[in-house]
Amino acid sequence: MAGGTLSVLAGTALGLGSLSAFLRDGQSEPLRLLPSLVMSLGGGYAVLFPAIGISPGGVRIHRNWRRHPRLARVLWMLSLAVAVTGLATCIAAGAANPTAPGLLVWLFMGLYLALAGWASALMGAAELRRQEVQDVPTVTAPGR
Repeated sequence: MAGGTLSVLAGTALGLGSLSAFLRDGQSEPLRLLPSLVMSLGGGYAVLFPAIGISPGGVRIHRNWRRHPRLARVLWMLSLAVAVTGLATCIAAGAANPTAPGLLVWLFMGLYLALAGWASALMGAAELRRQEVQDVPTVTAPGR
């Protein structure tokens, strides 16, 4: 998961470089964008897929919201903010230049996947921990 996070950050940095070249020239070279795309989306999925499998029973995000760790809740809300910001930015950029959303979508998507992955991993680990605590049998001494 840490490697996926580093990949997302590197892909986002490469993508921002490609975006600045696009803004400067008004066009982009698709082959130069490919490493950024692979690193950003691949890293995001490398974080998300293992995170989903941490809690085999599943995580109820809204139902158990108060029981989840604070950091997990902050990461989850941040992931939603990144998704909404990315959508709004892609819509606004598409109005100005029809090819711009294609450059922007994976920059936001990789960050969203990584944040959602870490949040779900923390929530899943906390849920797993709560289940372990509930399953511990209590030992009582026989009465005299």
